[in-house]
Amino acid sequence: MSGGCPRRAWAWLRANGQRLIDYYLLANVAAFVAWQGFGIFRAGRLDLGEISFIVPNLVLAWFILVRQRFVAIDRDCWHQAIALVAFFSGVAFMGQPATAGPIAVVVSQALLLIANLLGLVTLFNLGTSFGILIACRQVKTGGLYRYLRHPMYATDILLRIGYLIGHRTLLTVSLFVLSTACYVWRAILEERFLAAQGPAYRAYMARVRYRFIPGVF
Repeated sequence: MSGGCPRRAWAWLRANGQRLIDYYLLANVAAFVAWQGFGIFRAGRLDLGEISFIVPNLVLAWFILVRQRFVAIDRDCWHQAIALVAFFSGVAFMGQPATAGPIAVVVSQALLLIANLLGLVTLFNLGTSFGILIACRQVKTGGLYRYLRHPMYATDILLRIGYLIGHRTLLTVSLFVLSTACYVWRAILEERFLAAQGPAYRAYMARVRYRFIPGVF
C-alpha cells in the first residue's frame, strides 16, 4: 500500500512532466517580459526596438503552452545549454540605451519590422511543433521552411542586428556575438539529432540545402 503512492506519483510525473515544464516556462517568460516591459515603459524608453522583443516573446509564451509533446529529446546537457542561451538571449537585449543617429534609426526600425513579420510567419509555420530545447516533435517543411532549414533562427539573428544598429553598446555587441554563435551551433546540433531520428529529416536536409541565408549558408 505504502509503495503504491510513490509509484503512482512517479507515473503521474512521467505522464505530465512535459506539461508542468511548459507551465513553468510560460510563467517565467511572460512574467519576465511583462516586468521588463513595464520598467521600460515607466522609464519612457518604449520604442519599436523594445516592442520588437516584447511582442514576439509574449507570442512565444503562448506557443510554449500549446505545443505538442516531443517524441525524442537530446539528452546532452551541454547541447541543451547552448539551445537555452540562444533562445533566452533575446530578453537580455531589452532596455539598452539608444545610440543611433537619424539614418541609423530608420535602418534599425526597418530591419526590426521585417524580422518581426518574418519571425511571426515562422512561428505559425511551426505551430505546435515549436520547441525551446533540441527535441523531435514533427518535421515541418512548409512555409519559409521550404527555403531554409532554420528560418526562425535566421529571423532572430536579423532582429538582433536591427536592435544592435539602434542600440550599439559593449553589452549588445557582446550579446550579439554570443547569441549568433549559439544559434549557429544549435542549428548544427539540432540537425545531427534530427537526422539520427529517421529518414524524414535527412530527406529534408537533402532537399533544402541552406540553413540561414538562401544561396549562401
